[in-house]
Amino acid sequence: MFKIIDDYMIKKYILLLILFCITINVTYAQIEISGTIKYYRGECLTVSYPVGRKDVVDTLQVDKNGAFVYKNEQYIPLFLSIAKEKTSLYLQPGDQIKVTVNLKKEGSERVVFKGNRAIENNYQYAMSRLALLQQELMSGKYETFKDYQKELDERIQVAEEMLEKVADKQLQTKWAHLQNVIPYYLGLDYYRIMYRIDPDKVYSDPDFVSFIQSIDLNDRDQVDYNVIFGVINWYLDKDNETDTRDRSIRYFETVEKVISDQQVKNEHVTAYMNWKLQGDKTPDIQEVFDKYKVVCTDSVAIAVCQEKLDKYLNYFKIRNGIEAPDFEMLDVNGQKYRLSDFRGKMVYIDVWATWCAPCKAEIPHVAALHEKFKNDNRIVFISISVDTRVKAWKKMVEEKNLAWQQFIVEGGTNSFFYKQYAIEFIPRFMLIDKNGIIVEVDYMKPSVPGCADNIRARLDK
Repeated sequence: MFKIIDDYMIKKYILLLILFCITINVTYAQIEISGTIKYYRGECLTVSYPVGRKDVVDTLQVDKNGAFVYKNEQYIPLFLSIAKEKTSLYLQPGDQIKVTVNLKKEGSERVVFKGNRAIENNYQYAMSRLALLQQELMSGKYETFKDYQKELDERIQVAEEMLEKVADKQLQTKWAHLQNVIPYYLGLDYYRIMYRIDPDKVYSDPDFVSFIQSIDLNDRDQVDYNVIFGVINWYLDKDNETDTRDRSIRYFETVEKVISDQQVKNEHVTAYMNWKLQGDKTPDIQEVFDKYKVVCTDSVAIAVCQEKLDKYLNYFKIRNGIEAPDFEMLDVNGQKYRLSDFRGKMVYIDVWATWCAPCKAEIPHVAALHEKFKNDNRIVFISISVDTRVKAWKKMVEEKNLAWQQFIVEGGTNSFFYKQYAIEFIPRFMLIDKNGIIVEVDYMKPSVPGCADNIRARLDK
């Protein structure tokens, strides 16, 4: 079976169910969270918040009576977790909230907030209970969609009633718009999970079929890319046994059938095509792109995808043993050079940028490698920057005192060089022989043990 929702999309579903606001970390936040856990038996209570790219988790100290007080004068917590149950928080600098957790209660009364923004946080908790439905389906037991939808509707009703109490109309509208897609997300989660248990039952479940058919894929206020993606794949899964043609081709054909709004159609198939172009490389992508151009009528979107496709197809064109495509680059003085200027010598190429941390981590290793071969006239070392800020590049070259030849290509990651060599990630290292033939289009990093020995062996052939 085609995986209806990949890991990335599963995470996105969960985040949309839990994260209904973006709280920016603010210095001197002065947040205070206090409260009581009734029937406390040592359960772990934590809050979490992002600092840079990392999530910081603070474990709260809870006394024997279940009471706790937490203060943070620098960051605003985004999540509160108790006994593996997680809810998002909606807080602002200076807020003080009180939380009562009753471990013997179920439903929306299990966790109750009072104090600043209590209504908003009680709503957040109601929404977190919707996210728990996915976990509850993981029991391994088949559940009919009718029973599942009954529980879903009850939880949605509680959340909607709480949302009506939110005084900030702009915030209320924002949350209401996101909440519209929740039933669809959770319905598609039901399908994904139940398929693993009994695919025949979930296909033939009349209530689930009605649910799928009730979704108006033309209504941009009610559905988004992920909802459409899930519905289209449901149709494809049903026909999978009788139609074995390329799934992506059939995907576009199904979009043509079930979506009538051309703008929605254009936006969706373009997003899908972009997703395909970012995935694993397959040589038959041209056929898929040709079908995309039939379905999509947005010439601008097609042109943008075409540019990405050209780069994608270079992945199959650029390979070891062919003549290295020639290109132009500039040195620190603005002097123009071409790769072909180095014919007669092996060329070691380091592709990097000042904004790339892994690239900068390799610089000392490139320097050490260059030092070992600096008196060997058979090889030349060049670093090619894909920066767009020339001054920043020149400054780093000077600060790092890079002794080998330094160049930059105009256009950065949109340059002819970057696209022609199908570069997706940097740092990238390449080895070209003295005749201009690619030895290794994706050579080992200089930090890898044995790199110098490998180069020397190739030189001595």
